[in-house]
Amino acid sequence: MQQLRSSGGLLFGSHLKRKALNSWTAMQDTYFSTKDTFERHKVVFTIGTSVASVATAWAGYSLRHLRDSKVDQRLEAIENAMKNNYHLEHAEFKKLVDPERSSVAACIATAGTTFVIGYGLGWRGGRWYASKKFRKEQMKLSGQIKPKRWQLLRQIKPRGWQFQFLKKRLARSRAHENAAKTSEKMLKDGPTTRYQAVLSDSVMQSVDHDNALEDFYKLIGMSGTSSRIQGIVSELASPPSADDGICKKMVEKYGYACEEHTVTTKDGFILGLQRIPKGRSSGTPGKKPPVLLQHGLLTDAIIWVLLSPEKSLAFILADNGFDVWLANTRGTKSSRGHTSLSPEDPDFWDWSWDELAAYDLPAVVQYVHDQTRQNVHFVGHSLGTIIALAALSKDQSLDMLRSAALFCPTAYLGQMTSPVAKVAADIFTANAPYWLNLAEFEPTGIPALKLLNQICKAPGVNCSDLLSSFTGPNCCLDTSRLGALLDHGPQSTATKNLLHVAQMVKEGTITMYDYSNGDENKKHYGQPTPPVYDMADIPKDFPLFLGHGGADALSDVQDVKLLLDSLKDHAKDKLVVLFIKNYAHSDFVAGENAKQVAYDPLIAFLKAQ
Repeated sequence: MQQLRSSGGLLFGSHLKRKALNSWTAMQDTYFSTKDTFERHKVVFTIGTSVASVATAWAGYSLRHLRDSKVDQRLEAIENAMKNNYHLEHAEFKKLVDPERSSVAACIATAGTTFVIGYGLGWRGGRWYASKKFRKEQMKLSGQIKPKRWQLLRQIKPRGWQFQFLKKRLARSRAHENAAKTSEKMLKDGPTTRYQAVLSDSVMQSVDHDNALEDFYKLIGMSGTSSRIQGIVSELASPPSADDGICKKMVEKYGYACEEHTVTTKDGFILGLQRIPKGRSSGTPGKKPPVLLQHGLLTDAIIWVLLSPEKSLAFILADNGFDVWLANTRGTKSSRGHTSLSPEDPDFWDWSWDELAAYDLPAVVQYVHDQTRQNVHFVGHSLGTIIALAALSKDQSLDMLRSAALFCPTAYLGQMTSPVAKVAADIFTANAPYWLNLAEFEPTGIPALKLLNQICKAPGVNCSDLLSSFTGPNCCLDTSRLGALLDHGPQSTATKNLLHVAQMVKEGTITMYDYSNGDENKKHYGQPTPPVYDMADIPKDFPLFLGHGGADALSDVQDVKLLLDSLKDHAKDKLVVLFIKNYAHSDFVAGENAKQVAYDPLIAFLKAQ
């Protein structure tokens, strides 16, 4: 009993310590965020607080003077009555009732109170002004606010008589010259300086969004040409078609048959789904076991066909006799449809991975099951593993699933060692209202670049090797095809989804989205705290395959141990654990030797079910 008490005390103490550290981190984030806001708008804050302080002080003394006047009038009336009835003189009456003018202490208290109130009002006004200016600049950069005609005319500077087409050509060439010079300067600077340049207003006038994108990819070791960047922008701006989908661009060119499908979820999202029904040499499609591949965060199904057919999991599975289906979560390039909402509508982005587990996964599994008339194998990576584990713990789609294989399982994130992810989680949780107001998190957008700039300033973050700082040191990446990922572009997600992941990092638990308000949680869940996804509720006889790496900074070994502890009662012959000591997070989907060390054991597991 004593031992239990001591261990319980230790656990309780560590919990309090973690809570205290989280609170202290949040206080630091708030302090630096406030300091940064003040530095950028110090004139507004100084004038605002001064004016508000003087105004409230004047109001306070006016009210005090009014009160003293009322008291004097009342006393004068009493004095007149006493004089008439009791023949008291003024001096005698003053001895009886002295109104006592305001003391020095009372004046100081009044001045201090009004100054504090005024300072607070001025500070709030400054914050409102700064937020308004930031939103306005953000809308200008995103094209939601067009310059007024007089502003456009002011920018036109006559240079003598020129043909119109020559003027356009010269202007375009000068813009490219300025962009080239600025880009060259940014590349010579360090990463933090570089992103300060990208995000400054003066540079934004000469460097367009495309150049910022190109510099971002150079920073993470995936340089590309200007034409490639322009291709990304044009693709993301136009709705996808069968001609520019994953099948045409990434699958059929290798000689594989590929089909584009769509699935509609119960809450109205229209999801893109690709199918590789057979391998290159496996003849006509038959009763092959279906396998559904689910990607991770900020990417889509392209990650499974990124490398050559000999190295990509989707092609390897097809060549091994499986009917391969590629899922794409809502918000990605091929899943931006909805029965009633547009991606420009904030309600389109009101979701987290709770909805991916409750709606996307069941809808896709049901569709694949209906198409093939067979139960489905599930294979997920990173965020895809959270979706599956959450759904399985709630007994969703179990009657249509054969097994679940999870690469880099991220049910628990409290002990992750990724400095980039930890700093990002701190920023998201400390500034949740701001991020939620953005609705869509676009990885190549200005807010995302500003976030990266803030992360790169944090101690312990090495932005010269950003990918390793984020995922851990990947040992075996095949970088020859990463340019294809650049061509396709990183994928948007809901900022609410990122905040949900950040909550997991901060709390070390796996629960539904926390609205950070007891009443709001009660409205959604019927209780003041978000419900827990209990991993022990996964049926003990359901086949599971877990693959994780010793160098993974996101799916940390200690967090995977927590997951395995919660599955300790799982049937031993239904749980396979693959540990690859030198593998990090990205090696499992883009490793040169992944077939030998990860995919072959996976295929053996799938064929055994």
